[in-house]
This record gives sequence, structure tokens and C-alpha cells, in this order.
Amino acid sequence: MTKALLRGVLGILALAVATAGVVRAEGPKASQPYVVLVGVSQYADPQILPRPHAEADVKAFYDLFTDKSRLGVEPSQVKLLLGGADSKRQSEPATHANVLKALHWAAAHAKRDDLVVVAFVGQGAPLGERTCYFVSDSTFKDRDKNALAASEIEQELKALKSHKVCVLLDVNFKGFDTGKDTAPELTVENLYQEFLGGKDKDKDKNKERDLTGRVLILANNGMKPSLEGKEHGLFTQVVLDALKGAADKEGYEPDGVVTVHELIEYVDKTLPGLVIETGKTREEKEQRHFVLEGLSSHFVLSRNPAVTAKVQERLDKFAKVAEDKGLSKEVTEEGLNFLGRMPKLKAQQTLRKAYQQLADGELTVDDFQAERAKILDGMKYRRADARGFAEKVLTAAQTIREDYVKELNLGDLVGWAVRGLYQRLDETIPAEVEQKLKDVKELKESDLRDLLADVRQRLGSREDLEKHKDIDFALGRMMSHLDPYTSYMDPETVRRSKSQIEGNFTGIGIQIRKDPARDMLLVVTPIKDSPAYKAGIKAGDVITEIRREVDSQGEPLNPPEVLPTKGLPIDEAVKKILGQADTQVKLKVEREGVDKPLEFEITRGTVNIESVLGVRRTDDDGWDYWIDPQSKIGYIRLLEFARNSDRDMTRVVSKLQKAGVKGLVLDLRFNPGGLLPAAVHISDLFIEDGTIVTIRPRVGREQTYYGRPEGSALDFPMVCLVNGQSASGSEIVAACLQDHHRAVIMGERSYGKGSVQNIQPFDKAQLRLTVASFWRPSGKNLNKSSTAGRKEDTWGVTPDKGFVLDLSAKERDLLYDHLRDNEIIPNREAKPKEKEKKADFRDRQLEMAVEYLRGQIKTAAQAPSSKAG
Repeated sequence: MTKALLRGVLGILALAVATAGVVRAEGPKASQPYVVLVGVSQYADPQILPRPHAEADVKAFYDLFTDKSRLGVEPSQVKLLLGGADSKRQSEPATHANVLKALHWAAAHAKRDDLVVVAFVGQGAPLGERTCYFVSDSTFKDRDKNALAASEIEQELKALKSHKVCVLLDVNFKGFDTGKDTAPELTVENLYQEFLGGKDKDKDKNKERDLTGRVLILANNGMKPSLEGKEHGLFTQVVLDALKGAADKEGYEPDGVVTVHELIEYVDKTLPGLVIETGKTREEKEQRHFVLEGLSSHFVLSRNPAVTAKVQERLDKFAKVAEDKGLSKEVTEEGLNFLGRMPKLKAQQTLRKAYQQLADGELTVDDFQAERAKILDGMKYRRADARGFAEKVLTAAQTIREDYVKELNLGDLVGWAVRGLYQRLDETIPAEVEQKLKDVKELKESDLRDLLADVRQRLGSREDLEKHKDIDFALGRMMSHLDPYTSYMDPETVRRSKSQIEGNFTGIGIQIRKDPARDMLLVVTPIKDSPAYKAGIKAGDVITEIRREVDSQGEPLNPPEVLPTKGLPIDEAVKKILGQADTQVKLKVEREGVDKPLEFEITRGTVNIESVLGVRRTDDDGWDYWIDPQSKIGYIRLLEFARNSDRDMTRVVSKLQKAGVKGLVLDLRFNPGGLLPAAVHISDLFIEDGTIVTIRPRVGREQTYYGRPEGSALDFPMVCLVNGQSASGSEIVAACLQDHHRAVIMGERSYGKGSVQNIQPFDKAQLRLTVASFWRPSGKNLNKSSTAGRKEDTWGVTPDKGFVLDLSAKERDLLYDHLRDNEIIPNREAKPKEKEKKADFRDRQLEMAVEYLRGQIKTAAQAPSSKAG
């Protein structure tokens, strides 16, 4: 390798590291960072609450990003917008016009490989159906004119081409005092769309938003003030520490750069503990950050100067070896890449160690070449296995094309799989593959099979594609281009979701969450008749330790696995507690009022999930289905349409009929749906005969389900409660009862999901395909997505006239919590003073239903009885 070429490669490397780029063997280009920082501490409008540390937070970000030993961004490439002036940092006023101008500057100039960082610390508010961000010249009353609207941000960022976008957001959308004014409720589904590309309005072109490389890190959910430290907000302090080097931990040693993945991992590990330590109330201690990210986000955000000198020293040593020993261009560039930044894959990390040994003189060139050849050979993927991958992906694509509700092109499906796989791995698509993808719609089936095999073989043998992950990534990305309800369920997701469909699972049967005060596992409730329930686990128990002498499949663990639960993620805890039937797990538990820890050895078994619930728990932990025993009004809440839901519903209704029920409330609020047969059978239970629902597939004949009079419960009036989270099967039942005038529908308009999903087993996974639409007995449309979604459009189930009762977002949240609390099996041994006291909740929708039924029962009792004559 010539000295000139070597100097050129090293020059490119130095420039790329300085601008947080990534060197690639195909010829890197220098990237340019664009940074927009916005913070306002004190607002001119007294109705907008102050944020004491907001400006200090974004100033600290400015200092870090412009630090030559960190990211080294030139001040001209940073827009610092503050409520007050800062001549030292050349800030600008954070006015509405200036912030929009700064966002436009970044979006207009940043190219694909340029880093874009946006940070906003301040207050916000609802604005119409979306939100706005308060800036220095904003007022609460006229926020529609002078606040930064989410739609304006979305408009400016539409042109953003960068695949390296990091947004740091610490905003409270309730950061105001309404005074005599009012503010609409926040619509959660629309939050933060402005930074994630907005919503795809062109539903018929099967295009998804390109979120590649977009990462949004939120201090909390935006519904409350985030916690403050002494000098900075708690969120900002953790991010600053991470970017200064504390997060530089990927791989076997620090490599001198902090990637966005390392930042996320550090925040995930560090911030929750600080929140628990700093928070004073339970609500503050339970505050959690959120991360929203696109397909790949492994780019560099900062450098770690404690390590960069050592990295540079080794790079210099390697450069001299490369020049003295005449290493090839390929090997030299590969060495510079791996020594300059920790690679992701284990084999590549092993190869990096070999390059380090070569640079340090611990390996001769010949020994290094032999070691490199051995490692690279181990990374090769057999052609036979690549063909097996191709066959599976193509088979899945053919199944989707045949059954999906809309016509699809096989080449499109394969193309989505290929692009998605490369994006998921953060790999550049080779030029030869890219060329084939341009004409993928025209390729024959055999060519598509070869394309898939070539792609898989190129990617090689690697741990991030092991254990079915190559299939999972390809099919997951393929199906993400279709409607929101069509999805790929990998084997792990299938195992987790099986309980919802079957109504049971194998485990010990407890609901757990984090105990905010101690960062351990809190038992919310045992499940009725489960192994944990029978063993004596109680609501309120704190699990301090999980001990396993066998794994989840029953294989012995030697030594036994002992896991303290402090800091243990919920998902990890669930994996350790779940397992095959007849295997054991031991739990150490602390219980209020008990001096010593309790130990339970629990044998896993089948846990049946309750889906047909009543008003309150009985003394034997069952359900009381009488909401008004005196008037004989029953109440049934259906959680979901599981396999046994219709059986359990029939049993409860029969029991109520035998006891003389005179009215019934069927509560379908927050019921997301489930199995079609269960919805049909439950509908049939309450109507005499006639149409229940009609299914219309893309191909083939439509199918109508009819009710039968045998066994129908018709001798009492009914109310059916629905809300905006009542979907699918809930809407089939509610629409059927409404169209047959069997029940009065009350509450809020339902979700509007009028599509049928068919679950196809596939290679230990499942393809969840939208195969048809369903239509109510009246023939009217239920599906919101097939309309413009306006209030005046026909979709969903609207409550009967005079019985619409919309709740505020806060009241709806309280209702959800109230209903979930009712499911808890109480610890009856706890003393009354030890129980957590909660304010009484008034369920206004249920009150309206009961009052209506009382009136119907009274009217029926006053009506003269008919006599045969």
C-alpha cells in the first residue's frame, strides 16, 4: 500500500471520527453535523409555568457538542435558541420564527449520512387534536398563533433526509395554568408524530414512514413535569453523563465513541434508579422515560476523550505496520474500521483483537493473516442454509399474497423483506442487490428465490441472525408495509400471546409490576386458582429474589440461579418465572406485617385467565355479578374474546336467569376483541335469530353468521357499554345488539376496527393477516380506516341517541385504573390501616346504565299483565 493512499485513508478516518461518521470499506464521505437546541426557563406569559433548568440544560448540550474533545461541532453548525441572551455561546432568541427557521435549516441541508441532533426542554400544551411547544414569544391564550405547533414541526422536518437523527425531548404538555381559559384533552395517539415523520395519509399505496435512523428519547410521557436535579433536569444530567463517556461500554472495552444505542442502554439502566431515589411521591417515583426509534440507529453521538488517545495511538501503530509490511488496501481499511470503532458482531470483535495484537507486535503478519482467514471463514454462511432461508421467506410471501384482503405483488413483498433486513441490521445494501431491487416487481419466482439466497449468504453467519432472527426480521419488515392489523409474530411473541387466545398459559399465575419505592417486583394480584394463589402469594407482596434450580424447560441448573429482583427488568423477571408445567421456581417474598422474609417453592402449572368478570370480588375470591341486588340488575364485564369466553358467559347468564335477573349491563369498555367465534356465540346468546355479522373477503363468497333462538336469553332488558377502546369483537357484539334492538348502547363511540385477521402458523411463528372486512347486520360499515375517519363518517358503533357520555382523558384513565383495581384479589389478612386508601371513583357511564334499567324494570312492573281471552 502506498504512503499516499495510507495517508488518504487515515485522513478520511480522522475526519469521519471528528464528525461522528462511520468509516466503511466502500469509501466513506465526510459527514456534517446539524444541531438545534431550544430551551426556555421563564416565559413572559404568567400562565405558562417556568422551567428553572431548561436553559442550563441546553447550554450544557451546546458545550458538550462543541467541545473539540467530544463531538467537536463548529459553532456555525449549532443553533442555540434561548429565552434569555447568551453572547458567549452566540445564542438566538427562542422565538416562534427563529425555532422554525432553525429546524428548516437542519432539514434543508442535512444529507443522508449527516448527524442531526434536536433538543427541546420546556413546556407545551394541547392544540386541537395535537400539541404545541411553547417558545419565548408564546402565550397560552393565543398558542394557536404564537406557539410552535406540532404540525409546523412536522412540515419542516418532512424534507429531512438524514438517517442519523437523535431528538432529546423534555417537555410537559400540561405546563400551564389555564386560569379562566380551557384546554382540550391530550390525544395520546398523536403525540410526537412530528418527529417520527407524521402519519401516512396515502393508505392505498402500502407505504410506511421511513424512520431509518430516527431516535426520539423522552424524559417522560409528556403528561407531567419531569424531575429536577441541583443543576440540571434529571433526564439531561443522565444524558450528559452518558455522552461524556459513561455510556462507552459496547463490546469488550470502551472504544472512544458513544453511539445512540449506548446512550439508550445507559439511560435505561441509570435513569429509573435516580427517579426512584429523587422522587418524593409515588407518582414521581413511577415516572419513566421512553424511547421511540426507527429501523436502525447505531450512529455515533459523541467521543470519550479518556479513551480516544489510546485508540489513536493504536491506529498510528497499525498504520506503520500496514505501511512497513505492505498490507493490502482491503485489510488496511478493515483494520482502521475495527480499531477506530468497536464492531457489533462477536466474530468482528475477535478480529479486532487480532488487529490490536498485530499493531502491538504480539502477532506476526503471517500469524495474523492465518487468524483473520480462520475468523472470516467462520463467518461464511452455507449456500444450502441460504436457500432454506429463501424458501421460507418466499413461502410466507406467497401465503400473504393469496390470503390478504388486497391484491399484492410478490416482488414487492420480497423487496420489502430484503430492504427491511438490511435496515434492521444497519447494513448498506450492496450495489448489485440494489440494482435487482429496482426491478423486483418484474422478477420471476425463481429469480426472487435466488435474490433472497444471495442476500442471506452475503450477510454471513452472525449472532444477530441466529435462532430464527433472519426470518423474523425479514418477515416482520415485509408485513409492516401492510395495514396496521397485519403483522408477523415471531416464536417468542407467539408464546406470549398464546394466553390471550387460549385463555390460559403455563406459569405460576401472578401479575407483577415494579415497586417504585424499592425497585423490586410487586405482586399486583395472584390469579384465581393459580399455583401462586394456592401457594399463598398475596397482593402487595414484594418479591426480592427468584431462585431457579431448573430452567424454564426443566433442565437442571448447576449451580442454581439466584436473581435479586432489585433493578431486574420486568420482561426478564417474567421469563425467569414462566416455564413448563411441573417445573419449580422459588420466590423470596417480603410482606407487610411479617417480620421475616417468606419463601415459596411453586410448581408451575396451567393458569386459566378470567375474562368474564363481575362487579366485585366475593369472600371466596370469585365474582359477585349483581350490581343492584334489590332491583335484580346484573353486571358482566368481558375483558376479551378468548376461547372459553362464550362458555363462561353462558354459564354466568344462566346463573343470573335462575336467580331471577330483571336487567343486565354488559360492559365491553376497553375490550380489544379476540376470536371471531367467541364474538358470534356471545352475540347469539342475546338475540333470537337473524344476522349477527357478515364477513366479506377479497376473493370468494361472503359469509354471514346467523343467530338461533335455542338457548337465547331474551327475558330481560340490556345495556351494552362501549368506549373508544372497544374494538373488533366488541364492535361485532355491540353492533348486533344495537341493530336487533336487543340492548341500548351507552358510553362513547367505539374504536372502528372492522377487519378480520386470520392467524396462519408458520415455522414456529405466525402470520397475522387481514383477510376480510366485517359488516354489521344493518349492512353499515364498521371500519374507520376505510373512511376519512371524520366524526360524520359511518364507522364503529355509536351509542344510541341520548346515551352518549364522553369522558375526559383523565376520567377515562381513572376508569381504567378503577376497573383494573377491581380485578385484584385482596389480601384479606392485611389490617385496614395498612391498606392503601384511594378516593372513591364514580363511574358515570355505569350509573347511567343502571338508572336506565331501573326505569325499564319499574315501567314493566307497572304495565298491566295480559290475559288470555
